[in-house]
Amino acid sequence: MASNMSWWRADPWRALLILVACCYGIVQLIVVTPGMGLGWDESIYVSQVDPRAPAAEFIAPRARGITLLVAPVVLVTSSTEALRVYLCLLSALALYASFGIWLRVRAGAMAPLAALLFASLWLSLFYGGQVMPNLWVAFGAVAAVGCFLRCVRPGSGRGPAIGLALSVAAVALLRPPDSLWLVLALAAALARPAWRQAKVTAALVAGLVVGWADWIVEAYARFGGLAARWQAAGAANETGLHVTLLEHARALNGPLLCRPPAHCGPVPPSWLLWASAIPVLVLLGLYAARRRGHLAACAVPALAGLLMGLPYVFLVGYAAPRFLLPAYALLALPIAYGVLRLLEHRPRRALAGLVAAGFLAQFTLQGLTLDKVVAPRLAKRQADVEVARALSALDLRPPCLVYGEHAAMIAYRVGCESYTILRWPQQSAAPAPIRAAQSAGKHVVAVDRGRQAAAPFLLDWEWRPLPEARPGTWQAYLPPPHS
Repeated sequence: MASNMSWWRADPWRALLILVACCYGIVQLIVVTPGMGLGWDESIYVSQVDPRAPAAEFIAPRARGITLLVAPVVLVTSSTEALRVYLCLLSALALYASFGIWLRVRAGAMAPLAALLFASLWLSLFYGGQVMPNLWVAFGAVAAVGCFLRCVRPGSGRGPAIGLALSVAAVALLRPPDSLWLVLALAAALARPAWRQAKVTAALVAGLVVGWADWIVEAYARFGGLAARWQAAGAANETGLHVTLLEHARALNGPLLCRPPAHCGPVPPSWLLWASAIPVLVLLGLYAARRRGHLAACAVPALAGLLMGLPYVFLVGYAAPRFLLPAYALLALPIAYGVLRLLEHRPRRALAGLVAAGFLAQFTLQGLTLDKVVAPRLAKRQADVEVARALSALDLRPPCLVYGEHAAMIAYRVGCESYTILRWPQQSAAPAPIRAAQSAGKHVVAVDRGRQAAAPFLLDWEWRPLPEARPGTWQAYLPPPHS
């Protein structure tokens, strides 16, 4: 016990960061729970490496990084609970590792406080156990900027340069376009003459080459070349000149996607106040850092966070709050620096009370929103599991196709191919995916939650209610034998 206490005293800020990371993982396991089923994107990513299910369609914008991250578990077991626990533990470790680099950039409480600010976001807690790339891009970006600032110091050695290359490669493997904005910010920082070192440039280039290699090779193997894939990815993401700042503000309090036909509602006043405080606190941190001669430790992450957030606000035609996770992670660093410098001023007691009230408001707002997000999705995703179980009871076996609402999630559970639709096509002939599956000798089933009238082509199909599935009244349609 004495040795443990002496370690805490010798390196209290690292110990505090470990505590933050442990609490981050524990809160995920308790509040989000490992029992949450897979979402649409998750089912597609997981199916790429699951030997028990056919791989779902992998469209042009997606990258393989997240599939490689989950492969060690998915190759061994189909248990969603095991996958969730694995990702929760891994995200807690990644939080510690990425922000831990900053303990060597700025000694003191800046790194653990920034980690606490980021880890307390409902987005960070919700996506910690999800098979989605954005949170991992955030960890990679924080690590990359930290390694960069260590790398430009005189006599830094090869370690930080290797860390920089690996971090950039990880970001590029997860979301290739994000890596370009990250490297652009770091390249802009190299305008400072004292920082121009060959090893830094080599690390940035090597990271991009290694990280982009898989996406480029697949572009030529499946999409007709790099230009064709880039164009297809842009079309899928509605890339172009847009201003979606309002949509992002409307998505702050819980919608996971603001894209028609989804309705995201108005901008909540409490969240508008929260979002408005971010630039103020960042500027406070930059001002304090400039006065103390520590501007680089705040300016570089602030620039990287700004550039990684801008394309999702001005170049993508819809909003999803997870898109801004890398920006939040990077901006937490100058915010933490500014808060710590604020606490050094007199009257300290009044300022400490103000900061404590701010943290209480942060935890309350994020916690209420997390509960609002988790509860309905637990029920909806459990319904997908129950629908899959009911279809298995109808003797649906591979090779097969599930067509209809939530098809990707349901089909993955049954081991079928999928074709997801939001609305029934109003045509009398079976759609092309169904005809192709039947021609290939596959079993076909159409599913929906009964919220809309069946399509004309389903009128002569056999209707089967699925009473096991809740919420909603799920139903299945089986094609007539002659088809």
